[in-house]
Amino acid sequence: MTAAQSRLLVVFLTAMGLVGFGHEGRAQTVAEPGASGAVQVGEEGFRVASEDGAFALRMRGDLYADARFFLEQTAPPGAEGFLLRRVRPRFQGRVYDRFAFSIRSDFGTGGPEIDDAFVEARFAPALTLRMGRFKVPVGLETLSSTTGLMHVERGFPAGLVPGRDVGISLSGTVGTERLRYAVGLFNGTPGASEPGADVDDAKEGAGRLFATPFAGTGGGLEGLGVGVAGTVGTVTGTEATPALTGLSTTGRQSFFGYRDGVRADGRRWRLAPQARFYTGPVELLGEYTLTTEAVRHGPATETLTHRAWQASAAVVVTGEKAREGTVAPRDPFGAERGTGAIELGARLHGATLDDEAFPTFASPTAASQATAWGLTVSWYPNALVRFMLGVERTWFEAAGGASPPDAETLVLTRMQIAF
Repeated sequence: MTAAQSRLLVVFLTAMGLVGFGHEGRAQTVAEPGASGAVQVGEEGFRVASEDGAFALRMRGDLYADARFFLEQTAPPGAEGFLLRRVRPRFQGRVYDRFAFSIRSDFGTGGPEIDDAFVEARFAPALTLRMGRFKVPVGLETLSSTTGLMHVERGFPAGLVPGRDVGISLSGTVGTERLRYAVGLFNGTPGASEPGADVDDAKEGAGRLFATPFAGTGGGLEGLGVGVAGTVGTVTGTEATPALTGLSTTGRQSFFGYRDGVRADGRRWRLAPQARFYTGPVELLGEYTLTTEAVRHGPATETLTHRAWQASAAVVVTGEKAREGTVAPRDPFGAERGTGAIELGARLHGATLDDEAFPTFASPTAASQATAWGLTVSWYPNALVRFMLGVERTWFEAAGGASPPDAETLVLTRMQIAF
């Protein structure tokens, strides 16, 4: 057995058997005499690493328990009541310092399925190579971890951009680390709400630039980030897998889809300008997404352009600093009875579908426009646990004087733990 293999074996055996807790559940490092690694248990999950840090294994997980209730209309099947929105164990590792992997599955709604499964090679801060299944670098809110979203669910722009896909990417930070980039080549998926499947040999390119020009300056604009992202590719759908965009409300009510027999047939591209701003206890987010796709229904063809946007804001009313990912309470509730942190969030978002989709291509029940507002209050007892209560109101317009779908009023709650 080589020295490297011996080190990996020690790390693995340590992870399996040497996890320990101190009094009151605090994080504790445990190491056996003569072992080359140590186990750490705390807010970053369960981690074991070699002495030099070149080899490491980490176990993490998310569990979201939701309850949703419609106030005015009949709920879509399976959309109302109690559900396990996400149940996601994650296993991560690093070998020889520069190589890493991540495996995450989801046993929640729609599962079981593989969320992430990729390998990384980190050659330099400006050059990281990743291959496997992971998030496509496009939508700002889509790229954000669900543990730190302002609201229980993402806004309409997330439905027009791809979520996760199988492919390869290059990414990194350049200059003074105020500019991040990512470019990749993927199988191609219609959108986060319609993940679909790889239906042809064509691939889809994706790219993103995100700048934080005032980072590290200590000024009032230090938390400002702006960017632009997009995709381009050609897709030919089938009758069984049309590979087309669909949109749903926060309550999982589909309000736009296509007629049976309509399929993608040609060029598809997206453009997604985006911005985010953190200052003290305040977080602001804005994004706009434009998707253009070529469709076919028998002999009829058309190139359709759909748009979605959102503006969101949140403030931590207990005064803690807003940050990406989660809020860290100054006075956590856990081993000791603190007050935790409270955050209030609000957003307005909407989607507009191409008029040319009606009536030839769009489903007869599809809406041509949707607009929604939402309010959410979150309590963070500590950095790992979050309770959420939200309400969202969505109303619709229909094309050609048709009757729009009934407005949707939804109450959402969530209890989550993420470590």
